[in-house]
Amino acid sequence: MNVKLSPSQWTVPEARSLIAQLRQLAEGEAYDGIELFTALCGYLDELYGGAGFDQLLPEPERAELGAAIQRVLGKARTGSVLLDDDGVPVDLATPDADPVYDTLVRLDQPVNAAVTLAQGRGLAAELAGAEDWQGELGRALQGLYSYLDQLHGGPGAFAELLGPDERNHVAQRAPKR
Repeated sequence: MNVKLSPSQWTVPEARSLIAQLRQLAEGEAYDGIELFTALCGYLDELYGGAGFDQLLPEPERAELGAAIQRVLGKARTGSVLLDDDGVPVDLATPDADPVYDTLVRLDQPVNAAVTLAQGRGLAAELAGAEDWQGELGRALQGLYSYLDQLHGGPGAFAELLGPDERNHVAQRAPKR
């Protein structure tokens, strides 16, 4: 049973297939959305332990994977909030954001994505309001973010990627399908 990436009408396999085909047609923000979607799916591929992200896990497997992620994250979040010299959170979505901070954060973002995780949420919302496939791409991204939020601890919790060693650790404890 393949569940849709709500609010999208696409299932995971449909979305991955269609987005791969649309890559050649996309430009601008739509292309950035495709890169981000592909990178987030790649991240989930790794978390799923090599089985490949081809569906949203049902309960209790979703809770099991989420618990493995939570154990790795622990209580000390790293990189989820960058503070400037005055201890104020840095908003990297603004045009005058510090490029040094931006570069450091992008190192921990999905490979080949032109936007950070935080910017990707805004991009998903913007694309979701569009017509045709671009709107469906935005809604599929919103569905991925929602799913990743659930796995990382709740609404808005997906603010950073696990490092390669952490992903491997989670993958070893991922539910076997």
